Amino acid sequence: MDAKFVPSSSSLDPNALGALRSKARADDPKASQAAARQFESLFLNQLLKSMREAQRGDGEGLFDSNESRMYTGLLDEQLANRIASGPGIGLADKVLAQIERARALSAEAAARAGVAPTGEVKNGQPMPILRQGDAHVR
Repeated sequence: MDAKFVPSSSSLDPNALGALRSKARADDPKASQAAARQFESLFLNQLLKSMREAQRGDGEGLFDSNESRMYTGLLDEQLANRIASGPGIGLADKVLAQIERARALSAEAAARAGVAPTGEVKNGQPMPILRQGDAHVR
């Protein structure tokens, strides 16, 4: 997978997530890779955050302050992005495989039902593209 799709800034940037969402709706295969890497980065960030909280003592250490907690939080976020942009821990690969499997099942079900595949699945069934003028469109 190409590591260029993991943002170098915040993994929680709403503008970056909005751009990723629009690419995913356009069925861009690179958007799936980016979403999987983004998910892995968020997971790693939560993992690092939990590990730091477990490591903290009673809160009376020399370097225990709001400022140091803020900076270590930023450090954890950047570490998570760097780890996910490399080979990662394999979570992004598993998520991407699951996305591709769901797309294949959706396309197969759409072919059996005789509708055009859309990639959108609700309740395990592919949703056909509805166009203005169809009998069942209001």
